[in-house]
This record gives sequence, structure tokens and C-alpha cells, in this order.
Amino acid sequence: MSKKYESMVGDYCIVVNAIECYVSSKIADFEYWDAEVTKFFIDTESASYMYDYVEAANILDVSELQMQHFLIVHCCLGDYLDGLIGDKDPEAWDMKDQQLVVAYSDSSEDVFQIADICGLMAKTEAVGWTFEDLVKAEKELQQQAKHLA
Repeated sequence: MSKKYESMVGDYCIVVNAIECYVSSKIADFEYWDAEVTKFFIDTESASYMYDYVEAANILDVSELQMQHFLIVHCCLGDYLDGLIGDKDPEAWDMKDQQLVVAYSDSSEDVFQIADICGLMAKTEAVGWTFEDLVKAEKELQQQAKHLA
């Protein structure tokens, strides 16, 4: 297992648990949560709430570093999940008991361990798995959007 990413993936599990606790106890009409590059958001039946990593860390009662690690790992999984599941088409994926569970429309599931996620991050590390890399990527996406507008 790639030791380099163990603490990041461990923090990812901690933050996912904090999110689940937060939305189940504080959000009445919760629908889903997700992250997009450096932002975390919660959607409800009536509204959508977007937070930067500092705001999210505060509401979830985790450290800013843990929140940064969460965003990095979430981005890796969101962009490179096929590195674990191949050509399959996932319906959903989530962390449960420190395992990544990927569900498919035929009701089957694949389960991956923390070591698998660390391996995926190691295989894709040329992308740059630091928070600074995410900030840079987000700025590039914003520039591209401006040019397309």
C-alpha cells in the first residue's frame, strides 16, 4: 500500500463520517452532499448550500487540513474511479465503515479498502494530489469558463 496517502484517505473517512452525522442531525430536508474541486455542498429539497473548505471544516467540526484531504481524495475518486472499477458504470459510491462501496444499477456492489484508494492515488499522482493543485485546477477551470462565455 502507498503509505504516502494513508493519512489523506484516513481523513477522508473521518470527514465523510462527520458529514453523515451533520446532515442526519442538522439538515431536515436533506437530499445529498457532494464536493466539487475545492468546494463542498449540501442540497436539500428547498435549497443548495456551498462552502469553501474553511467554512465546511467549521460546520463539520473537523480540521482545515482534514477538510483539504477530504477534497483531494474526493476529487481523485470522482475523476479516476474507473481506475478501480474498470469499464463498469457506477450508480453511486460512498464510504461505509472505512470501505469504498460502489453500487451499480443491477444491485451489485464492489467494495474497496483504504489500501485500494491509496493505490489509485499513487497511480494517478501525476495529476497532483495536493490542495494547492486543486486550487490551481479550479482557477484553470474558471479561466476556461470565462473564455467559453
